[in-house]
Amino acid sequence: MSISKLVAAVAAVGVVAFASVPAFAGHHCVRAGASATAVTKEVAGALAKEALYQSNVFAGRKARGSAKVSCKYVGIVTTCTARQVACK
Repeated sequence: MSISKLVAAVAAVGVVAFASVPAFAGHHCVRAGASATAVTKEVAGALAKEALYQSNVFAGRKARGSAKVSCKYVGIVTTCTARQVACK
């Protein structure tokens, strides 16, 4: 399965991106995050990281440090959330 087909399939399932209030005063930093749902933990984690990267790129932010990924298994699918500090 190609990446474009995988992204299209997950887009049908749903990807949500979010950002919280500024975490570091004066630096215009936020704790950005993104979620993805898929059948396996590996796919959901990879898609959540990609959604986080895209969210930061479109907002004009640069990531600081590594992304932290947490996953939760619900029924037959896994939902993963990736979070990372990003600054303008």
